[in-house]
Amino acid sequence: MWFLIWSGGFLLIIVCMSVVGNWLVRRQRKADGQLPKPISVLARELVHEIRNPLNSISLNLQLLEEDLSGMQEDLQKRVRRIRGEVEHLDQILTDFRRYTKLPPLNLETADLAMLIEEVLDFNEPESQRQNIEVVREIYNLPPIQLDAKQFKQALLNLIINANQAMEDGGKLMVRARSLNGQVQIDVEDTGEGIPVDMKNKIFELFFSTKDDGTGVGLAIAKQIVEGHGGSIKVESQPNQGTTFSIRLPVK
Repeated sequence: MWFLIWSGGFLLIIVCMSVVGNWLVRRQRKADGQLPKPISVLARELVHEIRNPLNSISLNLQLLEEDLSGMQEDLQKRVRRIRGEVEHLDQILTDFRRYTKLPPLNLETADLAMLIEEVLDFNEPESQRQNIEVVREIYNLPPIQLDAKQFKQALLNLIINANQAMEDGGKLMVRARSLNGQVQIDVEDTGEGIPVDMKNKIFELFFSTKDDGTGVGLAIAKQIVEGHGGSIKVESQPNQGTTFSIRLPVK
């Protein structure tokens, strides 16, 4: 019994690889002589292909966990661990779909200071729960052309990333100011920092420094910022904190 449960995680990987492989073969056969589909459509199809067996695996693991109720605790732990991996894969699929489904920007004149305050207010309960002090330094900002919904998502992703780096509490500083025809927004935390050898990979899709991270949030933030004609960079020192800096053109 314990061997079957231990091998469940390996089987999960094999199933996902097999599903992806079969999907790619079918897609190649269907694509012959046809125009390529948009990446968002392909992503939706792939997510659907993987999610079906994942749901089946999750259901059967739930039934197995119920059957093991009252038996050896280590067996139950192994089942829960595999269920956790299934849930993690499902979250990766959800985030990947978000990454590929970003709609075209709908630019409108926006009050950037108000947008930043709205994101911080939305995040305030989580900051309080983690004992994180939030410091605002938002100076007079000019009107700016933004897709408010997408930009708030990008900023929230950076703040969530900062929160996750300060599990034992700390300080979150959000600064915004005009700078040479641009607006600069800094999101600074006092968390664990990013290892030097990982800093250049931090915006890559599916790359994460956290065991339970999906590696999609920062990639989405970068995609949105650059879609606005802006740039984003990171400065970090291990055990001293991290600062993400966004620069947006003022048009």
